[in-house]
Amino acid sequence: MKKLNDLFLLTEEEIDLLPNEEDVLFYKEHGFYTSKKLLSDDEIDQLLEASDEFYKGKKDHEIPIVPKGATYWRPGDKDNLRQNCYITRESEVFRKILTKPIIGAVAAKLACSEESRLFVDVLRYKSTKVSEGTTIGWHIDRHYWQMFTSDEMLTAFIPLHDCFEEHGTIIMIDGSNKWTEEANPDDSTALHFADRDVSDLEKRLYAEAAANGANVKKVPINLKKGQINFHNSMTYHGSLPNTSGRPRQSVSLHIQDKKNNYRRHYLDNGNVAAHHTEQLCSRNEDGTPNYKDLDYFPLLWREKNQFSDI
Repeated sequence: MKKLNDLFLLTEEEIDLLPNEEDVLFYKEHGFYTSKKLLSDDEIDQLLEASDEFYKGKKDHEIPIVPKGATYWRPGDKDNLRQNCYITRESEVFRKILTKPIIGAVAAKLACSEESRLFVDVLRYKSTKVSEGTTIGWHIDRHYWQMFTSDEMLTAFIPLHDCFEEHGTIIMIDGSNKWTEEANPDDSTALHFADRDVSDLEKRLYAEAAANGANVKKVPINLKKGQINFHNSMTYHGSLPNTSGRPRQSVSLHIQDKKNNYRRHYLDNGNVAAHHTEQLCSRNEDGTPNYKDLDYFPLLWREKNQFSDI
């Protein structure tokens, strides 16, 4: 059995794949970063095959419940945009490949953190049915994570093939991670971006930019197979329909930095902000959700000198 200190070792080749200081500065300034090739063609092909098997009903494990509020497509549901949380819990292939130390190490370096923990994942399948609502409206992840203490959480977008504009790739709003003025403050946790009017979200984006004295610069993220795009939780992003003639298949890993923890946050309606993961994870002594529960939020990366408290 490997010692804990061995679990997070990188090969010399993987060390060369880490972002350098210039890359980290770019991420801080622009709100996103595109990696070098972190996953091999074979690993991506394994993930694509495993996703196809998952859609046919194959699961290595079942989560105890599908939590209320989680996006979880089932056969028979509308097929334009499939979204399934918890794929790394239900598929051994996804868990093995997507918890590789190199992914967590890149995330930790970008967040300037000594460790990274998985928060939740989402497997997505965007069909070619352009007229049936496959646009993902502009949003920032932080709006849905108001129960957290950290603004440094980030997301890894991992396509299971080459992913360009015609596939409906993810689009970043350059520099929006630095916007501080909210033109339309609201309880965005109450309604998922996929259920909101796309034109309304477009108006909100431009109003937000104007409130911050900024321009809206849309940057489509074109990725070759095996590359990963990372974006900060404060960065506006979305995507357009898939016009490529083949499904756009991807997985997003939402990742916590070391300092992230739970906070009690009250919404305008008086309710406490909550996330569906709270229905599965353990609780702290005070009854609050334990977002350091390594069963549901496994360690992706930890610096070698940080093992004393495991």
